Amino acid sequence: MNQETNIRKDFDVKADTQAALATSQFIHRKILVRLFLGWLFLCIMIGGSVLWLEIIRFQQFIHELALKESAILSAETTDNLEQLDESAFQHLTTLAQQLVNQHFLVVELYDLDKQLRIEAVRQGQEAIEYSIDRYRHRFPHQGGFSRAFHFINDQLLMVILVPLKGPGNAIAGYFEGIFQVDQQTIDNIKYELLRILLFVTISITFTTLLMYPIILALNRGLIKLSNDLLMGNMELMNVLGCAIAERDSDTNSHNYRVTYYALRLGETIGLSGEDIRNLITGSFLHDVGKIGIRDPILLKPGKLTPQEFKVMETHVSLGVNILSKSSWLSGAQEVVAFHHEKYDGSGYLQGLKGKAIPLNARIFAIADVFDALTSKRPYKESWSMDDAIAALERESGSHFDPKLVSIFVTIAPALYDEVSGLEESQMVMLLQHCIARHFLASANITGIKSHHSNAI
Repeated sequence: MNQETNIRKDFDVKADTQAALATSQFIHRKILVRLFLGWLFLCIMIGGSVLWLEIIRFQQFIHELALKESAILSAETTDNLEQLDESAFQHLTTLAQQLVNQHFLVVELYDLDKQLRIEAVRQGQEAIEYSIDRYRHRFPHQGGFSRAFHFINDQLLMVILVPLKGPGNAIAGYFEGIFQVDQQTIDNIKYELLRILLFVTISITFTTLLMYPIILALNRGLIKLSNDLLMGNMELMNVLGCAIAERDSDTNSHNYRVTYYALRLGETIGLSGEDIRNLITGSFLHDVGKIGIRDPILLKPGKLTPQEFKVMETHVSLGVNILSKSSWLSGAQEVVAFHHEKYDGSGYLQGLKGKAIPLNARIFAIADVFDALTSKRPYKESWSMDDAIAALERESGSHFDPKLVSIFVTIAPALYDEVSGLEESQMVMLLQHCIARHFLASANITGIKSHHSNAI
């Protein structure tokens, strides 16, 4: 007896340790995922903002570079371009050609009526002038300028149009040019952008890494609380399940297996997190109302009389009444209240039919019968897995939801092979691992949510 007690204690310690580890690992992953998302968001927002500001700064730099080169024309323009004499015309044409020989591909001078007076084009760049022509001649407002950047044939170009000032700061005409940014300037810009973005990224990364141990330290108490909730609620469920099994001359393993089957079917059809948690608690406590059934009826070895069966049916309403006392178990009521309903409407208590039966109850009904058929009981031998599947298929559409049966029979062989050879302690550990991830997934790492988010 002492040896059995020690083995049980060792198992409990191992299960507690594994649950604590699972809780800690989950919260660590949760923190890391959220920190990564925060890091990514900050990198995109701050990096994008810095990149935008730097691009504007470099555009201004290039603009000033172009203005500096073109300033020679403003300095040499003393008259209205409409009134140029031959000497002034030749002089300005020479200056325009000098600009073309430097960084400008095209230089054009317009008079006040916006008529072209002088034009210089770098040899071999006529095609670029043609391709960019639709972006030109955007004459600015009085005293203003216009500019536009374009990337054509692997060249960074800026179309600039500025007024030329004459004596008394009066506008004498307009200068328009296509400025080519040299490769060295482009390389310097790229290097500077990469350097700034790298600095921003490293700074955000370093800050994020510093936050991880701080957040983890703040959540150590929560990790312990989450683990205590998980283990405390699991123990409570186990106590209730054991009490039901003891009264019904059943085994705890049935509760574990049927919960596992129902859980896997729920996962396969894509139940939401809340529905999965309600399915788990409902499966564990599906017969909790049998606690209130008198022994002469509950433990009767023979067939129940109609009157006795009516009393037995009340275990459903008794179970619902028991669960109503606990807010965090209220989600289990769907399974408890409706797991004896049948798809064709011939079940009890309410005789619901088809999809009027809650989905969790329809799922559980299949898992419950499958485990009952494949398990050995005092009054029967266990059925083979193939015979049990055949029985489910025969009852498809009458007892069970046909769509759920068609899905369950595809996963049942693997599930049966997985659990059929397990001892009760092994079954507990398998189920505990599956349950933990669903109930922990509902927990907020900055606080514990309402009753639907509490761990089993």
